[in-house]
Amino acid sequence: MGTDKPADMDDVHAVVGHAVSSLLKSGKTAGIQEIIAFLKQQEAQSVNGQREVYARAVRVVSKLVN
Repeated sequence: MGTDKPADMDDVHAVVGHAVSSLLKSGKTAGIQEIIAFLKQQEAQSVNGQREVYARAVRVVSKLVN
């Protein structure tokens, strides 16, 4: 995470926030595992640069589990 630029981290924070918001709106639990699963699903559906943002978000959130 040390090599990530602040602008990149803004994008990561945005997609994590979107994940939490989407999970809560759908009535689901917004735990770490659910957030990671949502981000991975979004990553699989994304194209170009967005895919890397979701992949980076998965790595950041996954560090919270360890």
